[in-house]
Amino acid sequence: MIIFVSGASRTVARYRGHPRLGVLFDPRARADPATRLWPGAVWAADNSAFTSFDADAFLKMLATLHGVEGGRFVAVPDVVADAPATLARFRLWAPVVRAHDLPVALVAQDGLVDDQVPWRELQALFIGGSTEWKLGAEARSLAGYAKAHGKWVHMGRVNTRARMHYAEKIGCDSVDGTCFSRWSDIKVPKGLQWTAPLPLFS
Repeated sequence: MIIFVSGASRTVARYRGHPRLGVLFDPRARADPATRLWPGAVWAADNSAFTSFDADAFLKMLATLHGVEGGRFVAVPDVVADAPATLARFRLWAPVVRAHDLPVALVAQDGLVDDQVPWRELQALFIGGSTEWKLGAEARSLAGYAKAHGKWVHMGRVNTRARMHYAEKIGCDSVDGTCFSRWSDIKVPKGLQWTAPLPLFS
């Protein structure tokens, strides 16, 4: 499982090349992929809707990422804890992301169920929503459906070892969390240890 880290440039540079480390782009940061990425690096992009969505900044980020290899997903703008509003935004913004030749991710929010997901229109499912919902049966079910459809699965706001292992258990391919940016010197190496494959016992 991959940890996508936003910011924390010095720490990310220290661990660049690690197979379980990726770069998370954010519209607010305006980071240059040429300086943030390394050969073979994987990356993803958020939309900052959890704090405040800025359409102009999002569009500038899309233009910057156009043609950059290694992308796993770009989170289409969403509305926190509101599946119907998120689906409405998805219909508006997914074509914009796709027009930049970038992989589209729907952010799953409270109330979303399998038959509402436009599976053919996305490459990834981002498990968002309230804490109670993302740890509940609906989110687990959606993760399973996503894997069955061959989609990348990501969980946001993963800041503890227990939450990371839960994300892995339900089939997530990647996670991100603010702790890896705020306390990167401590949390990034710990997180990379947490993502290591568990030993097998005969």
